[in-house]
Amino acid sequence: MKPTFISLLILSFVVWSVTGSAQTKRDDKKLIEDARNVYSTLRRQGLVELRAALSPNWQPIFRDLPAERKPKAMKLANRLRFSLVADRDGKIEVVHRILGPKPDKSTAEALDLLAKGVELSATGFLMSWSPFMMTSLIPEQLEKFVLQELETEYLLTFNQSGIDVGVVMKKDFLITELKTPQGSVRPTLTRTPNGFVLTGYEANNTDPVVGTVSLKARIESIPFNGMTLPQKVFLEGNSGGVPFKYELVFTNFRVKTEPVKRA
Repeated sequence: MKPTFISLLILSFVVWSVTGSAQTKRDDKKLIEDARNVYSTLRRQGLVELRAALSPNWQPIFRDLPAERKPKAMKLANRLRFSLVADRDGKIEVVHRILGPKPDKSTAEALDLLAKGVELSATGFLMSWSPFMMTSLIPEQLEKFVLQELETEYLLTFNQSGIDVGVVMKKDFLITELKTPQGSVRPTLTRTPNGFVLTGYEANNTDPVVGTVSLKARIESIPFNGMTLPQKVFLEGNSGGVPFKYELVFTNFRVKTEPVKRA
């Protein structure tokens, strides 16, 4: 009887292992969908398009300018007005206009140089902010991907528009790093009832023209119509060996929304 009992015990264990494994088999597509749904906070709240005015703090931009030249530079810079538009499909546009009479050629060139620096910084910020908060970091139609379960994290890899992307996230879907062949982004995220909110990030990448670029961003947000929108952004880093520092302030928000679809 003893061998029979042991055989039955082993058989029961094998059957339990097989059926238990089948019942707990990971559903990768559902896991990715769950991860996607704790981001794109604003889109899930019905935001279609965001417009705002943008004002740079000129003091840190002119920090290395000789004291006697700062008043003239500030007077010139204050003629610039910036605005932006960003939508849930990934469209981002930052533009400027010049107040007052048409400037002469040298003044126009100086204003254009100042404006380009602000526009590039603001656009770069929005391109990092939008996938976490408005569009989608993980593509909606993701047919080909690899999802690896590590000890405390998941590593999701896929190709988007010809670029290999790696997303490292904790088991609660908190993303710790976004990697591409050009560089990486390490976000700072806060969990809210509406999903994870981006409060900052560190980025490093290599640009074929500029060279190595490193950036640290800190985001101060405010509630607006029940949504969390950026109010101040502090950007500091180094681009091709040249240090930079920007402080951007967002005001006069205008949002386009649609009814939220309930499951």
